[in-house]
Amino acid sequence: MNAYAKIAATAAILFPAVPTAAHHSNSAYQVDQIVTLEGTVKEWRWMNPHTWLLMTVEGPDGKAQEWAVEGRPPGILGRAGWSSTILVPGERVTVHASPAKNGDPEGIIARVTKADGTVLGNAPNFNREATAATRPTAAPAAAAAGNRPDFAGVYYPAQQGAPGAAPPARRPSDPLPPPTRSSPTSDGSQGRGPDAPKLTPEYLAKWNVLAASRISGSYEYDNIHNCLPPGMPAMMSAAYGMEIMQDEQKVTFFSEHQDALRRVYLDGRKPTPEVLADPTYAGYSTGRWEGDTLVIDTVALTTKSYIDGSSPHSDKMTVHERMRFVEPGVIENQITVNDPEALTEPWRVVRR
Repeated sequence: MNAYAKIAATAAILFPAVPTAAHHSNSAYQVDQIVTLEGTVKEWRWMNPHTWLLMTVEGPDGKAQEWAVEGRPPGILGRAGWSSTILVPGERVTVHASPAKNGDPEGIIARVTKADGTVLGNAPNFNREATAATRPTAAPAAAAAGNRPDFAGVYYPAQQGAPGAAPPARRPSDPLPPPTRSSPTSDGSQGRGPDAPKLTPEYLAKWNVLAASRISGSYEYDNIHNCLPPGMPAMMSAAYGMEIMQDEQKVTFFSEHQDALRRVYLDGRKPTPEVLADPTYAGYSTGRWEGDTLVIDTVALTTKSYIDGSSPHSDKMTVHERMRFVEPGVIENQITVNDPEALTEPWRVVRR
C-alpha cells in the first residue's frame, strides 16, 4: 500500500460516510416544501460548518432508509437550546425538513421533536440573560471622559428573542414549521415593508425582478442561500454573534454569519483609486473618534450585495456609522445609507 492509499484508508476509518456534501448552501434543498420524517437517531454530529443528524426512517414500503438531515452550525443551535448531547443514538424523533432537490435521502432541518415533546427549532435566543455565559466575564464599559472606549469583545443582538422562553411541548395541532427559506416579507411575496429602503423607480424595478425570482423558488438573487457574504450594511444587522477586535490602527469585525470579516482603519488612510476600482462585499472602511463615538465611512461596495438583504444598490452607495456604548456591554450603531442612484432618501436604522 503506497503512502497516499494509507492516508486515504486512515481517513475513511476516522471520518466514515459523511453525507454527499459536507457543506451545502440552501440551494441544494426544496426549501418551499416540508417533509415529515419519523425514525430513530443513528448519529448526531455536532460539527462546523453544519451539524448533521443521521437517522433511520421507515419508508412507505416498510423498508428502513438511512437519512441525513443538515442543521445549522453549533454556535447558532447552542443558543436555540441544542447541544452536542441533545440527541442520542437509538432515541425516536420526528423531523420536519426540506428535502434535497436531487431526490437523495437528505434534507435541511426546520424542526425536530423529541419523544418527550421537546421541540428543537432553528431560532437562536438572543436574550441577554440567556447568552450571558457566552459573553466576556467583564463586559466592556463605556469610556471615562476624555478616553476612547474599548469595543473589544463578543456581542449578540440585544433586541431579539424572548426572555428565557422555553420551547413549548408539541401539540398534535401544531402546524408544520415555515419553510427553511427566508420569510414571506424578505422573499418578496408580501411586498416591501414600511421600513425598507425607499428605492428609485429604476431600482424598484430591479427589486421586483429579484422578488419574482425568489417567489418562484430561484436562488439567482439570493446571496444567503448561495453562501455568499452578507455585505454592508446587512453584516452589521445580522442576527448572529459578532467579535470585535481593536487596536490603535484598526477595528476588526468578525461575524458568526458566513465568517464575514471587516476592517475599519483608524490610521488616517484614504481609499485609493485602486481600492475604489475593486469593490467588495464589506467595502473599504475608514474611521475616526469623536469623543466616545467611533465614526465610520464605508465605500467601494459591490453591487452584488443588497442593502438590507434584498434591496439593490448602485456602485455609488456609501455607509456612514456612529458607534458608541449606551450602557456597559451594549453598543448602539446608528447606520445611514446614501445612494443617489438607488435611494430617494437616505436609509437610516439603529442596531444594538
